[in-house]
Amino acid sequence: MVLGAAVAHYGRGLDEDVLAALSWAFLNRRANGDGSEIAPEAAGSPARSSEWAAALMGDPLEQEAARALAVFARVVAGGVADPTEGAIRFHCHDETPSWAENMDIRAVIGPYLFYASRS
Repeated sequence: MVLGAAVAHYGRGLDEDVLAALSWAFLNRRANGDGSEIAPEAAGSPARSSEWAAALMGDPLEQEAARALAVFARVVAGGVADPTEGAIRFHCHDETPSWAENMDIRAVIGPYLFYASRS
């Protein structure tokens, strides 16, 4: 649920292609063994991510969050190919995080650049 909430947060107002790409980036990151720093920085440590997700996924569930969760579910169910080519991190076009220089860009989807570890 935390990963779906992260997709809802970062994909708010964006189209389903972006939601699918975000879903894949989070799943790839988890499969890669690095689930750290998934929740927004304001949420604090990864231990608090469940609190952050619970707040976003409140009752009643917002339509926008439900849409993001639906796309995330399709990705998890195998209904959407990985458009990020194995990316595990991403950032907006107007940002340049320090980690980006040590990774390979794999895709540009919506407002995000998606990266994978260098091989």
